[in-house]
Formats: sequence, C-alpha cells, structure tokens
Amino acid sequence: MSDQNIISKYVPNFITLLSLSSGFTSISFSLNGDWKIAIYLILLATIFDFFDGWFARKLKSGSNFGAELDSLSDFVSFGVAPSFLIYLWSTNTLGSLGWGATLFFVICSALRLARFTADIYITNKPIDKNEYFTGVPSPAAAGLILLPLFIFFEFQIDFLKNEYFNLITTIVIGFMMISKIPTISLKKLKINPKFKTWIFLIFVLVCVALIAKIWITLIIVFGGYLLSVFYTILKSRNIKN
Repeated sequence: MSDQNIISKYVPNFITLLSLSSGFTSISFSLNGDWKIAIYLILLATIFDFFDGWFARKLKSGSNFGAELDSLSDFVSFGVAPSFLIYLWSTNTLGSLGWGATLFFVICSALRLARFTADIYITNKPIDKNEYFTGVPSPAAAGLILLPLFIFFEFQIDFLKNEYFNLITTIVIGFMMISKIPTISLKKLKINPKFKTWIFLIFVLVCVALIAKIWITLIIVFGGYLLSVFYTILKSRNIKN
C-alpha cells in the first residue's frame, strides 16, 4: 500500500478523533462552569464531524470502521456533552429529575446513532430517505438543546435558564431524535455549478457572522432549522393525504 493510500485511509478517522476529543473536552469546561468555551468546543466538534465525512467521500476511504467510530464520536460530542452542559447550567437544581432528563437525552442519542449506523430507516411517512433523515440528527439535536443558551447569552432572558423549561426541552428534543418525523438532509443536495460562487459567498458570510456575532448567528441557524422541521412534517402530511 502506497503512502498516499495510507494517508487517505486514516485522515478521516483522525478528524473523527479530533471531533471526539473536542466534545469530550467540552465536558471538562462544563464542570468548571466555562459555558461559552464548552459550547465553542461542541461547535468545533461539529466542524470536525462535517469534514471527516467530506474527506472520506473525496478520498473514497469510507469504511465500516469509520462509520462506527463516527457514531461513537457523535454520541459523546452531541449526546453526552450538550446534555451534561444543560444539566450543570440549569436542570441540576431538580436533582434526580434533572438527571433523569439528561440520561433520557443521552439514551435517545445512542438509540438514534445505533439506528443510523445500522441503516434502519423505519418510517410511516411517504418521504424519500435520500432527501430526508428520519428523526433529528444528533448534531442538530445538540444545537437545539443549546438554543436557550444562545438566546440567553445574547439577550440575557432569565426565563431561559428556568430548570423546568430546560427539562421539557431536553425531553422533547430527545424524543425528536428517535421519532419518525422527517427532517431535511443536505447529503444528497445537488448544487447547480452556476450557483457555486454564490454558495461559497454565503458560506464566507456565515463564517464572518459567526466570528462577529456568534450567538445571533447560531440563533438564526438553529431557529431556522427548527422551522424546517415543522415544514417537513406538514409537507409529508400533505403528501400522505
């Protein structure tokens, strides 16, 4: 095996380990109450999670081992880390009830990733699984569960730290991960070559926005994603009817 083939084989897995390391390190900062750094590390894990799949496709080095490693990484970075952050930030005041909600979210994340890895798509919705996911993917669920923090950091709305509010959102988003609701998938999105320049410009603008106004940008991104979930649910119901 040539050096180039060896590199192409292990690069995606190395990036996956960087995602895992970022997510796990986030837990350490959550324990110290460094909420923003903990969130930054989860976001960094999201970036690594995107690029490990991108490199695997470009280098044609996807494997069953890589898929399993990616799922384990996602479980820690987008299941354990964000729910533990919410627990320490808010729901821990509820004692065992708050911990139960956190544990429920973690279990739902594990079940969703196990279903995804096994390539089992069980749905009673008339949707194309190439266009849609079944249930909310774990990285998106991590963003949704952290959405109250994004809004709190930007607008200082004390209600968003309410333990009962976060208890409910943790449970609801956990259900959304293992549900049969259709959610938008960008994996099969085909971009017309004449729009690639515009897509690149939008990507640059988003990156600039994240640097300049990170919380507002995250609120818009995940708020928009939440609206898209309601849209796909309504769309699938209309098709079924």
